[in-house]
Amino acid sequence: MKRAPLALLTSGLLITLSGCAAMSSPTTSTPSVATGQQALSRAADCCDSLASLPYQSLQNRQSLTLTFDANTPAHHFSDGKSFFHAFALPDSQQPVVLQISSPIEQEQVVAPTLLLLDDNFQPVRRLGSDQLTYQGPNGFRDARLGGAVSVMPGPDAAYIVLYTSDSDRAGSTSYENPEKTYARVRGLAEPALPDPVADHAATGRVTLEISPISENGNLLAPLMGRQSPTPLNASQSARNTTSTAPAAAVSAQQATAASSSRQREATRTQQSELDYRRMIRAALKAGDIELAMQLADRAESAGQTGTRAWLAKQLRTSTP
Repeated sequence: MKRAPLALLTSGLLITLSGCAAMSSPTTSTPSVATGQQALSRAADCCDSLASLPYQSLQNRQSLTLTFDANTPAHHFSDGKSFFHAFALPDSQQPVVLQISSPIEQEQVVAPTLLLLDDNFQPVRRLGSDQLTYQGPNGFRDARLGGAVSVMPGPDAAYIVLYTSDSDRAGSTSYENPEKTYARVRGLAEPALPDPVADHAATGRVTLEISPISENGNLLAPLMGRQSPTPLNASQSARNTTSTAPAAAVSAQQATAASSSRQREATRTQQSELDYRRMIRAALKAGDIELAMQLADRAESAGQTGTRAWLAKQLRTSTP
């Protein structure tokens, strides 16, 4: 039996794998856009306010694949009813980067909005799906919508909600014809075929990743937080923080207060060791002055006095 050379087999395998990445289709059936919208219409509103949404805790260096379907809670947001996922941001002494990725599957895609809330569950900023960008197929990654945003967790940025608004679902995204991708991978002439259009759907998959900004090569996406709140729902109520303390529990409260004091001191020590000026330089290089100012505030609070004045000098120097 005549055998093909190993180098030829290896080359053929690489081309085949690349071609499969471009031409592959999901093995599971995805509900149509109309079916997904019908499921959303039938879904009951889970909650009467943003404060009562079911929040999950996010951890740094975490990657989640979120499914939006009939088993996902739904809520009437001010800009439309939607399936959603809600999270509490982790405690962090530096900004975190949230990366959103939504694959195009069977000519449809979830185009989510990211809503940022403060610690009273009041809306602070909204990153609409129009700020996500199309990303073509790469290796085994299908074509998708994606984007990243940097957030400084704290009182002004405590919770996030991923959902789709009415305007999100009214849109569509044009993506490269898989036949063109396949031809390019094989070094062939690209066929003169039209690019298909993916409708924005109520159901599908979205990947959410969170990591410290220091691990993203100084990746600085637009900061969300410390900006004028976007009016979203006048009926949304803040959480109740009333508490009662029996006299018999005074000693326990004092012990708790002492523990909290030690934790705050440990936090201040950790903050004082952070290289805030390096992060501020990175923010300025990225043109994110708001993040630079917020980092300067954190540095001053951590005992690094003079950081605001240093930042002001940097801004004067960089201004023509």
